[in-house]
Amino acid sequence: MKKTNTMLFIALFILSATLKAQLPAELQTRLQTVLDSVCLKNNIKGASAAVLYPGKGTWKGTSGISHDNAPINSDMLLGMGSNTKTFISTATLILQEKGLLNIDDSIGKWIHNKPNINGQITIKQCLNHTSGIFEYTKNESVNDSIFGNPGKIWTKDELLALANEPYFAPGTSWKYSNTNYIIVGEIIEKVSGKSHQQVVRELILTPAGLTNTFFYDEANVSSRMPHQWSKRFNGTSLMDMTKLETDYNPTLYSMASTAGSMVTTAEDNVQFWHKLISGQLLSPESFRQLTTLVDDGYGLGIFFYSKALNNRSFYSHGGTYFGFINENMVDTTSGVCISVLTNQDSVTNNTLFSTVIRALHKVSIQMPVGLKESVYNNPSFKIYPNPASNEINIEHAENKDDLKISIYDMTGQLQYETQGTERSIPVNDLKNGIYFIQLVNGKGELIHTQKLIISK
Repeated sequence: MKKTNTMLFIALFILSATLKAQLPAELQTRLQTVLDSVCLKNNIKGASAAVLYPGKGTWKGTSGISHDNAPINSDMLLGMGSNTKTFISTATLILQEKGLLNIDDSIGKWIHNKPNINGQITIKQCLNHTSGIFEYTKNESVNDSIFGNPGKIWTKDELLALANEPYFAPGTSWKYSNTNYIIVGEIIEKVSGKSHQQVVRELILTPAGLTNTFFYDEANVSSRMPHQWSKRFNGTSLMDMTKLETDYNPTLYSMASTAGSMVTTAEDNVQFWHKLISGQLLSPESFRQLTTLVDDGYGLGIFFYSKALNNRSFYSHGGTYFGFINENMVDTTSGVCISVLTNQDSVTNNTLFSTVIRALHKVSIQMPVGLKESVYNNPSFKIYPNPASNEINIEHAENKDDLKISIYDMTGQLQYETQGTERSIPVNDLKNGIYFIQLVNGKGELIHTQKLIISK
């Protein structure tokens, strides 16, 4: 048995290494260059990113710094914020599969005597934010407590006590509220007899091999975290939170609890999303429930957007935390998964998604994996001069065929396109920089792509 397990491990290791090696070097270079370019353009202090191509491999990269001249590295743990909710909803559905609860159960079976929390609300209404329960972080006493008692470790009961009058009657509308996931976290603990940390690890993290994902208070993770940069302490400029007189993380993460206190690497997080959406974590019925949407496109701890990213539909859930912003997506057409985490909260979720995620996703569309390696820097083509200033020439043995010629900048934006038999292409209108040129034949097949440098 021992020998068999050893051989299996070796086989899996070789398979894993092979998958990583299958991503073409040109693709990896472009992803890294795009990440650097977009982060620089948008003044993102530090970012950790991963792009997973199903069955092919995962690229991971970083850009920027933790602090001073210390670069972000891919092993650092960054806060995922409300992406935690997707883990909690997944764990809840697995507990349902085990017969320990039903998401149509009323929360009053476990949550008692909480002012402004209606016991008739169902677990499902908490998971999809149709409960109407007040957002506890909006309670005016929260800031007073954070700064007046920064060493306080919050319990779930104390967080639930912060709920003011509900926004609406259960099931009549939709409003995002972190309180919903504090309630679900408490129910998870009561039905399992274990901490929420232990439940998520046993049901998701260990089976999925996510060895770099934790709740903040689950392990001593602070030594692996980059410096966090936040505007929330003075409202005007980014501050390095490690320079504050008080370490606010213990109290802030305890306040986030099952609504947003997990930390991870981009590589781990992109694996989670791939396994979730590809059906490896939930039964088909549970996945159907996870992805059944209410009016605002929200399922159970997950968003769905139709044709909203480069004309592709995708599943997603981002997160915000003091000093961290996280965004993720899974392309429902290609299955490509992208996760990006930053170490500053002045970059909004919308900005992170519309710049970094969009640009990396654009690369995945333009340079699909699975094509012959010869497509990248195809030796049968010659494009010169390169670097170029005013014009480039394209030579190939089959010069009679029509070619669609496209030139993209490093953020994936189309800068020039033509189709026909012309092989001299003007580039004098392009600004200095790095581009990618792609050639598509009359059958619509990508036959060549390479880097193009414009220098005048």
